[in-house]
Amino acid sequence: MLELETLLAFGIGAGLVALAPAVAAIAGKESKLSKGFSQTGRQLTKQGVKVGLVVADRAGAAVRGISHGLSEVGESFQDIFAEARADLAQAKEAEPSKISAAK
Repeated sequence: MLELETLLAFGIGAGLVALAPAVAAIAGKESKLSKGFSQTGRQLTKQGVKVGLVVADRAGAAVRGISHGLSEVGESFQDIFAEARADLAQAKEAEPSKISAAK
């Protein structure tokens, strides 16, 4: 998902955005160089952020799915334990009546 090219573009874009004020100070705010620097940096950084948001959203959905599945497994085990306890309780209740019937 996160390819090297995407990470590299994001890093370059962030670097260009960070350097844009220095370029504007040297070349002038209205120069083509400073405008191009700023626009290119913003676009690359924005694309990197978009990819990051998509990845975070998908990872969050996967975690929510796993969490939901684990909670269902937990509920199933709770049901099984409750049924086993009920079976044991029934067996204990039945034992005294077997003893008294044998006398």
